[in-house]
Amino acid sequence: MRGVARAGVGGGGELRLPVVVAIDGPSASGKGTLARRLAAEFGCVYVDSGAMYRTLAWWTLQSGKRCQKPMRVEDEEEVVRLMRRWDARVRVIDGEAWIHVAGYFPREEIRSDRVERAVPVVAQITRVRVWMVALQRDCARHGPLVMEGRDIGTEVFPLATVKFFLEADAAVRQQRLTGRGNTGSVGEVRDAMDATRRKGALYAALDAIRIDNTHQTADETYEIMREHVSRRLGRMA
Repeated sequence: MRGVARAGVGGGGELRLPVVVAIDGPSASGKGTLARRLAAEFGCVYVDSGAMYRTLAWWTLQSGKRCQKPMRVEDEEEVVRLMRRWDARVRVIDGEAWIHVAGYFPREEIRSDRVERAVPVVAQITRVRVWMVALQRDCARHGPLVMEGRDIGTEVFPLATVKFFLEADAAVRQQRLTGRGNTGSVGEVRDAMDATRRKGALYAALDAIRIDNTHQTADETYEIMREHVSRRLGRMA
């Protein structure tokens, strides 16, 4: 897949846009599994934007900073100062982009319940989101992307090549979370906080392809998405 889409602009020049498949949706809507499959099939770099926030939340906790509601102004300032000076770099390994801190990727640590509870708190901070959006957009220099998250099609890449919004009934999503070993309803709490935050709120872009996979298998949802991506990329060829 080519790394940019081309569109004409005034004066005979070209507007070069990155090729991005944006996949948004709430917890346990299937974003991660399906995004990885699409990235592998179409030769894209896979980006889990949520893992970037998780990494910052993990580092915040590792640094002994307070990271729980309600966040005081001084708490937010501490997180922002920490973010501005931590040694964080995006590295692409085996086709996947992750934040490494001082050369280390905390793959297991960022999936802990403690970090899970801290993520929506950190993600509420507007300056954190501004910094993260810039970092996520910069991922396009690594090549065409399949990026999953909660505001990819609305905030990070509003001109994405293809946009999906995945959803499913709350009871089904909770079953999926439980199947992953999540013992609480943390996902619902995070979804509620993300849907009401000031910047980068969780909602479907007007031009997103909405898929309710409550009664679908992962393979069925994937085939729908694969067809849309193939058709869109075929028009760009």
